[in-house]
Amino acid sequence: MFPPRVAYDTLRCKTATDRNHSHPVGGNVPTHLHGRREGSHVQADDQHSRPARDRYYTRAQELMTERGMDISKLARQMTPDWQQADIRATVRSAVRGQRAGKPAPLPSMETVEALDRALTAEGELVALWQKAMMEDTAIRIRLTTTAPQTSTGNLDRSLRAAAGHDREDTTDRREFASLSLLAIETLRRIDGTSSAVTLSELEDDLLELASTFDRTPPPELIKETSGRWRQVETMLEGRLSIVDLHRATRLGGQLTYYLGRLAFATGHYRDARRFTDLSERYTVETNDDVLLASIAALRSSIAFYTHRWDDAALIAAQARGTAPAYVAARLAAYEARAQARRGRPAETATALQAMQAGIPKATHPKPGSSPFSAGSAAMFSAVCLVSLGDGEHGERYAREAIDSIEPGHHEERSHALLALASSHLHRDRPDPSAAVAAAREAVAVPAGHLSSTIVSALGGVWRELQPWESDPDVCSLGQMISDLALALPAGRPHAP
Repeated sequence: MFPPRVAYDTLRCKTATDRNHSHPVGGNVPTHLHGRREGSHVQADDQHSRPARDRYYTRAQELMTERGMDISKLARQMTPDWQQADIRATVRSAVRGQRAGKPAPLPSMETVEALDRALTAEGELVALWQKAMMEDTAIRIRLTTTAPQTSTGNLDRSLRAAAGHDREDTTDRREFASLSLLAIETLRRIDGTSSAVTLSELEDDLLELASTFDRTPPPELIKETSGRWRQVETMLEGRLSIVDLHRATRLGGQLTYYLGRLAFATGHYRDARRFTDLSERYTVETNDDVLLASIAALRSSIAFYTHRWDDAALIAAQARGTAPAYVAARLAAYEARAQARRGRPAETATALQAMQAGIPKATHPKPGSSPFSAGSAAMFSAVCLVSLGDGEHGERYAREAIDSIEPGHHEERSHALLALASSHLHRDRPDPSAAVAAAREAVAVPAGHLSSTIVSALGGVWRELQPWESDPDVCSLGQMISDLALALPAGRPHAP
């Protein structure tokens, strides 16, 4: 999916700004230059050999062929606005290097990053584009050769005049260009692996992972996340500045935390504990309060789903006292869930009150726990109430959660539906048919989104339905649970 930060408008604006090659990555072109003959600058630059540019476009086309994509499919992967003609033209230009039969400027960085993701190039296209941009810049500032003044001299003078510089400053320009290249080479010698650039890219990747984690099937994230963690570990083994060492260590903590969540979601609780331990080792060195609280929340969940309910409540309660607002309400919910499971209504009520009081206002996802919403609070209230046997009030909160949980948050919605299923059984006149219907809806999630916690809660509903085991609807649910169990990895628990 096209990353949120690369919007349709970003791509569309390139169809105008890219016409003037003096602004290869955006920027504002003085209005009096828009009337110049389109492509004149590109034609002038074509007098130079551009092997790096050729390598970028050749590889882009190879990847598109290898992935079995055409321009429309590729645009669809990059942005929801792919049907816009100018978007497809921009994508076509980014892959083929031509627009209307003429050489086109190199695409913007945002476009290349989106293209790299859509083609699962794992940074290869971005690296080739960076080299092509350096080659292009060197040619345009005449670092390697002197371009004919007849084709670009007027344009250079117009740009200087628009910026308030009326005199020739060729000497200064060449001096700064030379010093700039020296600075780049010095940075590379310091970190050995261009870590400053790589770290920034990884930090952007983490923000994207935080934004899309709940909507993406865990199996699709495991390989990518583990690859990034190995990349960080390689960097940590090399020579890093103090600042970059801190950044890399923080990334190590974030990535191993997400690996722990992925292991947990797929039912590998022992592996989840190991990744959680490792993430904490990283994170205590960087003092990332959001991540430390998120690690505690994950520990509490692991304890809960391995039947250590007292530990689950204690871990959440201890962490809640110092947790930032972003995670505090979730920790209170986890404490309440465990207390309810132990049959402690007073302690459950206290924790639920703290949860309600701590629901943060609209927040952007951060590396760590997912944002905690009013829908999340309603779901946990329903879970706690049905655990304590209050089906009537549990149903009200369950329906509130189902209505308010955002689309795409499949796990939360499934737990709300399973709480609704249980609520139909904890009342004076139980309704097993309604319970079965809600349970079936709970597991009707897109491929890859059936997490271990959903299956575990489903097992709890199934046990509550045992008094009606001869009912045809209950029998069919039991068969479905058996089929799901057979399809899950060995060793995954099926009931809380």
